[in-house]
Amino acid sequence: MEQRFALDGGVGALSVREEGPRASIAAERPDDGRGLYKAYLRGRGGSVLLGTMTPENGRLLVRRTFSLDELRRRGAWPVLGGAAELAFSFRGEETPPQGWVWEEGDGLELGERTLRQSASRLGRILCRREGEELTLACPFEPEREFPFPELFCLGRIEGFGGRRFVLFSFDRRGRPILRET
Repeated sequence: MEQRFALDGGVGALSVREEGPRASIAAERPDDGRGLYKAYLRGRGGSVLLGTMTPENGRLLVRRTFSLDELRRRGAWPVLGGAAELAFSFRGEETPPQGWVWEEGDGLELGERTLRQSASRLGRILCRREGEELTLACPFEPEREFPFPELFCLGRIEGFGGRRFVLFSFDRRGRPILRET
């Protein structure tokens, strides 16, 4: 039986075919010429790197086979979805940190209309999906308007890639999650 999933962000697809004790996995996306992409398989308890996607007939593709036991040990079975992340930019664009992808704020599925409106105003946002949780990282600059002002008390500031970001976590329904610091 084959399952198909849209890659995070809706660009590309992941197919998973269970073959006895193994799973054959393929991830593909359009070749936008921006750079090298790495593909990941995501389950409830973790993710597994599939590898670097290679060009094939105008698309980027990676195929792998894993034992189901290995995927279970790594928290990636059963499969919930996948992602293709820009790992190296040919154009000198900002490459997201490992495990994160840039997504347009207006495409995020957040539970409240006001949150969706705030996300749309922000433009590109760093996103990380782990299991059923979504974490957003918005650039933090004290002299600029705070991202998601309605979530001011729920944001936590962290630094990576030489910059500071405000992180917000959401459950699978797009509802904010309070994190202990």
